[in-house]
Amino acid sequence: MLIAHRIALDPNNVQATYFARAAGTARFAYNWALVEWKRQYEAWKLDNSLPKPTQHALRRQLNAIKREQFPF
Repeated sequence: MLIAHRIALDPNNVQATYFARAAGTARFAYNWALVEWKRQYEAWKLDNSLPKPTQHALRRQLNAIKREQFPF
């Protein structure tokens, strides 16, 4: 038996802005990682001596550059 609860959110303006920013940030991070993974994978296919891209490596790379390159 599956039981679910549906809860409607009624955010005020500040909360709605926060939700929109959080969703935009998550989408940006996903799109950045996808492009970067494809770039690194193509480079790895051409030269197997390079490291193969992984989720952990991409997370570390984004965390290292996010404050300087993406201050928003």
